[in-house]
Amino acid sequence: FPVAPDSDGLGDAAIAPGDLAARARTDAASAGSGADLAVAGAPDLSAPGARDWIAHPAVFAWHGAVDIYAMGDVHGDPAAMVRTLRGAGLIAGNGPYTWAGGAALLVVTGDVIDKGTDALGAIDILSSLEADAAAHGGRVVVTLGNHEAEFLADPLNSKAAGKDGIDPQLVSLGLTPQATAAGQNDVGAFIRGLPIAAKVGSWFFVHGGKTGGKSVAQLSMDLVTGIDGAGFGAPVLSATDSLLEARLSGAGPQWWDATGNPTALLTTWTQALGVSHLVMGHQPGSVGFADGSTRGADQMAQKYGGLLFLVDTGLSVGADATGGAWLHVTKPGAPGEAFEEVLPTGATRAL
Repeated sequence: FPVAPDSDGLGDAAIAPGDLAARARTDAASAGSGADLAVAGAPDLSAPGARDWIAHPAVFAWHGAVDIYAMGDVHGDPAAMVRTLRGAGLIAGNGPYTWAGGAALLVVTGDVIDKGTDALGAIDILSSLEADAAAHGGRVVVTLGNHEAEFLADPLNSKAAGKDGIDPQLVSLGLTPQATAAGQNDVGAFIRGLPIAAKVGSWFFVHGGKTGGKSVAQLSMDLVTGIDGAGFGAPVLSATDSLLEARLSGAGPQWWDATGNPTALLTTWTQALGVSHLVMGHQPGSVGFADGSTRGADQMAQKYGGLLFLVDTGLSVGADATGGAWLHVTKPGAPGEAFEEVLPTGATRAL
């Protein structure tokens, strides 16, 4: 992922396709010409029931993380993502990038694709960092967002097919959206294998936040049953109140206000998951709370004594071009646990 240096030394937006996209393009070419540029001999993963849930569990689980870093929607802007990663001290190099976070764990809460013009560059970086982090005692975890689920369910949907969607980027590399969504190249296999949520000690990460008070076991069963039966368009992912699609509003009420006591509801929901904190992306806009306070647009925020965290800060040039930020958790689940926001400059802000 070569990045041309710019005035701040952190790279330019033009990031060339890296290993993952290049392998996918090579595989497509080796399969021959025609509308279906799938890998020769690769299984058709588009049918319901094709996911290997042992290799790719619905909920990623990890214990013992020294530090946790988390961010929301990248939306096709790897240059901004690289700046935030570098500001947090998690990567080294100028492309290809290497993991510098030691035993830390990084979670990206979905929506890596669409809106920005280089989703494949972002996927390439995250894919390579997954392997490098694991080799050095850390972890990189990317969870499924609604944009990825919608692409897998309908690779020609209006978001993916738009001028800044993933489809034109795939076509420019000689890949078809249909074959990619079917998992017949490395890009598609990466997206199809993403966990839907992640439980890291006492922290739970999921794109839209709304877990419905279910346990991890119940959520996993619902996800496996739904996706096996109806694919990635299953209501468990695609319904307007699902854990990927549930929306927030500027004025409220929000889904956590359903009982009139958001602290009690979120306490019950996090306890059902066996955690103390729920972290979501998906929503960069302003969010109103029942107590009259507001989370401003693109602001990282925590609410209800740390039960709820909002980490979509409108990073991408295809969103609000803020440059992004990370949630950093130190001593997670242990005495002295603390959390802060880390800006691309390395500056921090208490939450």
